[in-house]
Amino acid sequence: MSSGVFAFAGGYTQPFYKGLNGIELMRIPSVITLNDGRVFAAMDNRHDHGTDSPQNIDTLVAFSPDGYGGWDYNQINYFDDCADGTGSKDSACFIDPVILQSARTGRIFVLVDAFADNTGCMNAAKDTGFTPDGHLKLNKNGKESAAYVGDYENGFAPVIEGGQVTAYSVDSEYRLYLDGEPLTMKQINSESQIQQSVFYSDVYEVVHTSYLWLRYSDDGGESWSAPVILNNQVKNEGETFLGTCPGRGIAVEYGGGERLIFTVYTYDGGIEHTSTVYSDDNGESWNRGEVVQNSLFAGKTSESQIIELPDGSLRMFSRNKSHYVTTCDSADGGVKWTKSKADINLDCTANCMVSFINLSRKSDGRSMVAASFACDKSGRANGVVRTGVINENGSISWGAKYRVNKGFFAYSCLTELTDGRLALLYEDEAAHISYMILDIAGDGSLSEINGNNCADSFDEPFLPVRNFFAKILAFFGLL
Repeated sequence: MSSGVFAFAGGYTQPFYKGLNGIELMRIPSVITLNDGRVFAAMDNRHDHGTDSPQNIDTLVAFSPDGYGGWDYNQINYFDDCADGTGSKDSACFIDPVILQSARTGRIFVLVDAFADNTGCMNAAKDTGFTPDGHLKLNKNGKESAAYVGDYENGFAPVIEGGQVTAYSVDSEYRLYLDGEPLTMKQINSESQIQQSVFYSDVYEVVHTSYLWLRYSDDGGESWSAPVILNNQVKNEGETFLGTCPGRGIAVEYGGGERLIFTVYTYDGGIEHTSTVYSDDNGESWNRGEVVQNSLFAGKTSESQIIELPDGSLRMFSRNKSHYVTTCDSADGGVKWTKSKADINLDCTANCMVSFINLSRKSDGRSMVAASFACDKSGRANGVVRTGVINENGSISWGAKYRVNKGFFAYSCLTELTDGRLALLYEDEAAHISYMILDIAGDGSLSEINGNNCADSFDEPFLPVRNFFAKILAFFGLL
């Protein structure tokens, strides 16, 4: 197990705030409640920018004893090719964390997208990044080569080129060595010398595609494993980008064991399809589920979250191009999915991430769920938290709608605290994350515990008309 790059104490009520260890801009909130009642959160450290990859972005995680404060921090994914607090498209990066914990073993997982310099979703190469026998491929001096990372022994692996062992090697963090000595390079935006990595632009470098980069902790987050890249297990040769759906994964009982599931999605020519990667052996190996087929007017499924229904089947809720959250179901533990369709009771902002979770409480004997998302029709704004009950036939009756704010609202993530309250992490302005805790009444209605409720509801013009036409489209399977 390797420790995080750095850790520092906090003790603050807000898990992520401007100025935290010098961090001014941040995005992509993720949060779960651990088996022991602690609350675990993650986000993108965006340094001096709010843009996606390619850029200087690292992964910061935080722990609270109960979700009410006392947050401590660890930056578990960190590329140092670009100086802290600065940005550059020439930087390698990590982006879009999704987190989960095994209910059986307690192992905590953090999955992110990793990119080499000058690479992101839009320009990722059509490649797995691995040889057919599962070795990480390497380009040399910016050109395609026959080099790859060999087998690891005692934490190091040789670089092999043309079938011959070279004088180069990499450690378990993919940093480069020459004749056993660290290979250095000048840091972007500073005069410092830092150790080379195969994700940086120099000598040997990985293929410029997307990488699913996984770390786990078996000691409650005190230390973290070396990274495991999942591409050779789950990415197809014909795919360019395969990336995480940020937020939360899910652990479910399936086939007499536990299945760990992350949602992922592909991007190819502007069309996005979600699917899953899943493990039945506590994260030792991973498999890929089938892609979800999109309805016509929804146009795509991308960032998605999963809940479990009382009969053990799964329901996925997805970001798409329409103004309604789309859903699909799986009866085989997240491998195969029905075609996506709109839930016209969940009107939302088009093209923005959504959060959906199971709740432990019940209402009139029925299981409850909660959701958060933006619902302004013109852009990312007007955040809401909703609760619903799962009916005997598997449908969900959505009831309460709590208005979080009337302004900017983008990505969000919910978790249920051990006292039954809801904690919400959400983006309330560009590259800024806020946190609130909500009470849930017996009827599912919500209120903020500090009394600062969003007093004014926001207008939803023409909603009955939109819903009327949405029902027609949904009837013909077009939405």
